[in-house]
Amino acid sequence: MSSEEELKLNTSESTPCSSCGGPMSYKPSAQALVCEYCGSVREIEQGEEVLNELDFESFMESYEKESFNTTKVVECSNCHATSTVDENLKSMACPYCASPLVEQDVHEERYVKPEYVAPFTVDRGQVGGILQKWISSLWFAPNKIKRGIFSADNLRGIYVPFWTYDMQTHTDYSGERGTEYYVTVGSGDNKKRVRRVSWTNVRGAVANFYDDVLVTGSKTLDVKLLSSISTGWDPKAVHKIKPDYLSGFITEKYQVDVKEAYDKARDIVYQYERESVRRDIGGDEQRIHNMNTELSAITFKHILLPLYVSSFGFGNKQYTFYVNGVTGRITGERPYSTMKIVFAVLVGLIVLGFLIYLFQDA
Repeated sequence: MSSEEELKLNTSESTPCSSCGGPMSYKPSAQALVCEYCGSVREIEQGEEVLNELDFESFMESYEKESFNTTKVVECSNCHATSTVDENLKSMACPYCASPLVEQDVHEERYVKPEYVAPFTVDRGQVGGILQKWISSLWFAPNKIKRGIFSADNLRGIYVPFWTYDMQTHTDYSGERGTEYYVTVGSGDNKKRVRRVSWTNVRGAVANFYDDVLVTGSKTLDVKLLSSISTGWDPKAVHKIKPDYLSGFITEKYQVDVKEAYDKARDIVYQYERESVRRDIGGDEQRIHNMNTELSAITFKHILLPLYVSSFGFGNKQYTFYVNGVTGRITGERPYSTMKIVFAVLVGLIVLGFLIYLFQDA
């Protein structure tokens, strides 16, 4: 295969249709496999879903000593997104930035396999309607954008890697509780009430359990855009991975490994603990002098969550937008029309001038 030939990105082999022998792929709206040729439907068997959390410390001990699975991956030379390579879904383009992918970039990496997946429930066709509704709401968008530069045809359905962490915390702290009160100062016309705060030294402890702290395994995704549509992804509403769910979609290989993801989850938990301490201190204001947090019962799981991704070039700049594959919620970057903004400002100034004129004559 030459560097210009198509790479194949996915994680599962196509299932042949029992009626016509054609390839079947997962159709989100049907939650089943559908033949691409004759439309035959095959239900996906559902077993008992018991989520298995792995002990983090035990896993890391074995991870450092033992050899784990390896998988073939291809890294985009432009945005550095990493996708697994298989023999099914053909694509010459990076699912994130549409840059060409070449065979020379394929290599093997150690790989902790994901165990669970939240299947797509939104079809590509449904995304078209979502896009059009979103486009119509874009104020000051260039006319070219309005006419359809956003297209569902350019969307890539991607299963994005995530890690979830559970952990128990115990935090001893010392600080001060602030209670507000008011005093009257000055006299005569200068008399006024002034807020004061009385501080009391406090010590205490809080204990919390954090369930499914979610950390993305991708470094390619825009974190701000992703967080704006992450509502609706339930780390518990996942199924044991089956090739049927992955058929027809790209699976990204994580760039943030299990240890780095844990460090991020721990930092998130520390922020939550700080807020917990503030609530425990009480009062109107709080000062935290010292916090000593111990973590225990740390477990994790590796899951895949569904996302539609597309990008387009406009005015020498690349813009990206995402659609949540479960909820259909959309977010993205967009260009602005300078002409439309200038026109709106001029109209605003004209209206303002007219109102001033009317009030002056009144």
